[in-house]
Amino acid sequence: MTIKQDVFSEERRTNIQERIIDIVSSVPVRIKIFGIMTLPLIILGIALNYWVRTGLSDWLSYLLSDERVQGAMEAGSRSVILVTALAAILSILLTFLLMLSLTRPLLELRQVAQRVVEGDLDVRSRIPARDEIGQVAEAVNQMINHLVSSQQKLERTNRRLMVLNRIAVAAGRGLGLEELLDISLKTVLEEMSIESGWIFLQDRSSSSFSLACARGLPDEVERHLHDSDSGFCNCQKNILTDEENVQVSVHHCDSLESLVAQYEISTQYVTVPLDLRDRRIGMINMLCAQDYSLSEADIEVLGTIGKQISDFIETTWLQKSLRDKEAERQMLLSALVNAQEGERARLARELHDDAGQQLTGLLVRLKALEKQIPDRETIETVSNLCQTTSETIERVRSLSHRLRPAVLEEFGLDAALKNLADEMLPNSGLECIYKLSLDGENLPFEIETNLYRIAQESLRNIISHAEANRVSIELSRFPDSVNLRIEDDGRGLGVQPVANQRGLGLINIRERTEMLGGSFEIKSDEGKGTSLQVSIPVPLEIIV
Repeated sequence: MTIKQDVFSEERRTNIQERIIDIVSSVPVRIKIFGIMTLPLIILGIALNYWVRTGLSDWLSYLLSDERVQGAMEAGSRSVILVTALAAILSILLTFLLMLSLTRPLLELRQVAQRVVEGDLDVRSRIPARDEIGQVAEAVNQMINHLVSSQQKLERTNRRLMVLNRIAVAAGRGLGLEELLDISLKTVLEEMSIESGWIFLQDRSSSSFSLACARGLPDEVERHLHDSDSGFCNCQKNILTDEENVQVSVHHCDSLESLVAQYEISTQYVTVPLDLRDRRIGMINMLCAQDYSLSEADIEVLGTIGKQISDFIETTWLQKSLRDKEAERQMLLSALVNAQEGERARLARELHDDAGQQLTGLLVRLKALEKQIPDRETIETVSNLCQTTSETIERVRSLSHRLRPAVLEEFGLDAALKNLADEMLPNSGLECIYKLSLDGENLPFEIETNLYRIAQESLRNIISHAEANRVSIELSRFPDSVNLRIEDDGRGLGVQPVANQRGLGLINIRERTEMLGGSFEIKSDEGKGTSLQVSIPVPLEIIV
């Protein structure tokens, strides 16, 4: 119980102390100053009056009578009160003057702070004092200057980021270079509040410069800029070749003088160089008024924009180069596959027409010889040769069909895939499940041939490596594509990632799929089989 009372008393004392501090802190400064100046005088007057009335009478009683002591005490008390009152009045006057000199700067500082809070950053404290209050005022001014500087820097950053974001959004839409430059020029013109401008860009093949896009210019001025003889004055040639190490700046163009009167255009223009790793690839020009000037913020923003546009130009160039190389690779791959198919067809014809016929002729002669030989042992030998020759003929015929499947040309992909599985799987002991749903539709022969070869390669891999018991072949038709899925329940491709598997015919399958503009996906878990899916885009309108 005692401990609880002690704790309660301590909390109560703390609360009282905090309330006293709050009350004292809430008293205005002028009242505090008034109290500091007047309270000592009042206390001194009261103390003197008390001493006169009490302590002084004891001393005077030794010298004077009681009546005279009483009179002296009353006179002294009145004198003390009068002196105290006069001193208090004088102190109040001095306090008022001192209070004005102290509180006026503080009130001004408060007003400055309130205006800054309201967003007025042009206000400054004008306190001439050199004391502590003056130092505080100077610190407040420095703080406002720093705040203004930070806000201006933030505004420049936001301005730059907004412009860069607009250009980046345009670049992210996958636009062509001409459209990207047009949007970039429009964005820069709007940012600088300028109506007309143009972009010169380097031609990658010839390294020459030409007009890439223009906005807000009369047709005659655009033709003038398109003309390499008239469009490139000496100043622009120097800028494009970077002979003067030109950065963002304002220039005068003599070549536009002849067009000023007719089209009321300016000969003054702002130049933003487009550089790529210390190499000039172009420049942005914007016509401006004769007295136009650039601020540091403008130069910073335009410099950043120029760098980003240069990066986007490089990216667009690289993407185009990549697309061209990919198209060339696809063309070469298509030519290679077509050459392979042509060679397969030639070999199939030679096997069927040449080797097949010769083997058939050999079989006929062996059968005729078998009838003419009287020796039983020799007859048995010739009979074995006839059997071997017949098997060889069947193998040659089967090989010829695999090289150039006639069933694919005559009956379509459904029948060809079923025939392929029937030929390849019986000797492997694999059970095959078919889900073929083309329903007699004929696809373009190139697509059918490549899907057939992909299935052939997949079944060969399954027979050789999968150690499977069951295989599933599924051919599905969708509105805009054809999907081929082949699955097995074998041992899978192992722990190595599928993307790193270089063998097993996957490279051939991937190349054929990419050649047709399709997608290739293979999934495999160790001990859980492998699933291969190929999707080829085939719009309905090209169905044969």
